[in-house]
Amino acid sequence: MENKNPKKDDIITIDGPAGSGKSTIAKLLSKELGLKYIDTGAMYRAITLLALKNNINCNDEKSILKLAEKSRIELDSNPLDENKYTVIKINGIDVTNEIRSKEVGAAVSIVSKLSVIRKYLVNIQRELAKSGKSILEGRDTGSIVFPNAILKIFLTASLEERVKRREIQNKDKGEILDKKTVEKEISGRDRIDSSRQDSPLIVPDDSIVIDSTKMSIREVADKIKRIYNERICSQNKTFKTI
Repeated sequence: MENKNPKKDDIITIDGPAGSGKSTIAKLLSKELGLKYIDTGAMYRAITLLALKNNINCNDEKSILKLAEKSRIELDSNPLDENKYTVIKINGIDVTNEIRSKEVGAAVSIVSKLSVIRKYLVNIQRELAKSGKSILEGRDTGSIVFPNAILKIFLTASLEERVKRREIQNKDKGEILDKKTVEKEISGRDRIDSSRQDSPLIVPDDSIVIDSTKMSIREVADKIKRIYNERICSQNKTFKTI
């Protein structure tokens, strides 16, 4: 008897709060497992940048959606070049660096909680994943975008560790912020992500929770690869039963 609702064996999702290591791990797994890397957070940043550039109030979901539908947003990933993992273009213009600006960072949590924007981008994310095996990282990839992914990871870490990681990232980008400011930003993002009405940050059903606080990047990646390979083998053996 054939399984009527098979798991998508070509999809891995990684959800989790800011600073938990989602991007780093997803990029590494993309390269080592040959998966297309889809950074859903970059897409919300692109929409936010559109709104800011056109002087649209970040709470005005109808105007933002209208503008987004008229624009062409391209997401391209290259697992062979870690410096160009996600290239974002809006209407043919590379905005990869612009979407990481402080202004966009401060406004993206507002735009990302808008229901119509989330629905719009979820459809795009599903279309992107149709072109081949993919790994998606964000805050609702396992709960909303692909709830039937063969492997759903919820990656977390202590607030102290996430603050430390974000401080290192900021330093690498030449941005020096005091610890209290960084902690306030991350705590605020956690609160907004977890309390928004549409697609809040939650631990998806049937997901594997990994606390990376005391784990190295290599340890986290190897654990996920081991579970993924086990799931693939199990899926192939049980897809058809008598």
